[in-house]
Amino acid sequence: MNKTNVVNLVLVGFGNVGKRFSLLLREKSSELPFRSRVVGVATANHGCFLDPAGVDISETSSVDRSQCFSEYHDPKNGLPPTDAFELMARTAQMLPRDSTHRLVVVENTPFAIENGEPGVQHVREALKLGFDVITANKGPAAFAHRELKSLARKSGLSFLFEGTVLDGLPVFNLIRQALPSIRIVNFRGILNTTTNYLLFALENGRSFQDALVEMQSAGIAEANIAYDVNGWDAAAKTAILANELLGAELTPHGVDRKGLDTLQLERRMRAAQKQGRTIKLVASAKRTEGKVLATVEPIELSTDDPLAQLKETAKGLLLETDLLGNIQISKAASNVSHTAYALLSDLITLNRQ
Repeated sequence: MNKTNVVNLVLVGFGNVGKRFSLLLREKSSELPFRSRVVGVATANHGCFLDPAGVDISETSSVDRSQCFSEYHDPKNGLPPTDAFELMARTAQMLPRDSTHRLVVVENTPFAIENGEPGVQHVREALKLGFDVITANKGPAAFAHRELKSLARKSGLSFLFEGTVLDGLPVFNLIRQALPSIRIVNFRGILNTTTNYLLFALENGRSFQDALVEMQSAGIAEANIAYDVNGWDAAAKTAILANELLGAELTPHGVDRKGLDTLQLERRMRAAQKQGRTIKLVASAKRTEGKVLATVEPIELSTDDPLAQLKETAKGLLLETDLLGNIQISKAASNVSHTAYALLSDLITLNRQ
């Protein structure tokens, strides 16, 4: 394969997903139709580094990151950037975009429910500097979807966020590439892995707290567990889906949200089981009288409902369409590798474009 195109990557945020993504770049390098190199990383706790020649950042997955990053503070490139904004500006200056060199920011800072920052500003600035952007951070698409997509379009760039909703399971790519001219009428789904696992554990007589610790140990639960339990993570994903598929202009705060009431949950679960039903945290949205109404709430489902079949860390989405009727997209499990793969799939999509 003649890999004449080079993708220069700046990783903004380097947590569990970022580390796994860097490993995937190495594992899949022989299969990718381009050469990729990480030229910069910005972290909250270990500072930043910039090396235009590129480094094998996957090494940091198995060693102390602070030590590894200090090794890349190469005096020949000047002092390390002080933050993500300086890192992006210096990279754009040192490695200009041309016909064979692409600049891509991979934004994976933690999701902030207040206003999506600093992710929104990271993406906005990256697009202004000439970077394509891929992200698994829900904040930018949940709080500034229309603005950022418009900015990318006007600049001839891309803003892709496949990993924000169903990890590596394609939703936006599927509709964009395989379902042209299909109109989505409404949707409902299981979008939060942690709460689905917690509900499954309770249903099977296990401790809520023990199941929660499992999700945290696996790197699946949000850093702020309240985002999962109180329904904020699902609300953000619902807003993203509604904005992209239904043309809405929602933020998570515009979603009618009810989380898991842990004090009443076990009682409700037992009552539902006696009726041959189950409880799931269901996200949904539909267009009604010119408005898009979106909700997240724990509801009882009959056991033959497709969403009731999604056990443990499974996720899924039911789409009602104008021409093909109902389409179901689901997968049996979710983990950090799936989200990292979504970033890789967006990177491949950029290359195709």
